[in-house]
Amino acid sequence: MHKKQGGVGLFFDTGHFPGAPEYNLYILTQNGIFERNMIRQAILILVISVVAGGLANTFSPNRIPYIGQYRQLTGGEGIVKPPEAQAGDPPFMDLTTAQVEFGAHSSLFVDARVRDEFECGTIPGAINIPFEDLPEEHVDTYLDSALNHAGKDTPLIAFCSGEECDASLHLGRNLALYGYTHVSIFFGGAREWEKAGLDMERRKQCGK
Repeated sequence: MHKKQGGVGLFFDTGHFPGAPEYNLYILTQNGIFERNMIRQAILILVISVVAGGLANTFSPNRIPYIGQYRQLTGGEGIVKPPEAQAGDPPFMDLTTAQVEFGAHSSLFVDARVRDEFECGTIPGAINIPFEDLPEEHVDTYLDSALNHAGKDTPLIAFCSGEECDASLHLGRNLALYGYTHVSIFFGGAREWEKAGLDMERRKQCGK
């Protein structure tokens, strides 16, 4: 390209700037190395996070199984138990017994699901103690406060959704572990309760 300015000829040959192709190649190579390093670092951080989370869950007293156990529940016929049930667990109760306890107002129903699910629909009068929210330390103090300082001999019935949800099982175990002597688990939970046409308490409207 030739430009005339002030009587002096100025020549700019941008297509043949010394070293331009080599310099551009160098920049592209450096960018590629930087991007690869960023990807490697992101993968490393992800792997470390997964391993750390797995170890924390493995040694936590409130650990959750890595693989869910899917089960088909029965509707109001017999006691529903999870595959993970063990000898020494709190006793499980069926829908009929849960209805009797509910009608007698002699037991406190405890919903072990997360707050959002609890508010979408629960057994009337139930209180919410999400199993996922149990602290790693001072669990006894937390439970005492969540249960409004109910006596250790208060009949407690833990439940959750009743399908793949094992929160009621784990919460029931924790309640028994920390000294509550009359803990039962209604594993059919809110799903079986609603399926039987019984009243539900809803604090907000949620989609099905």
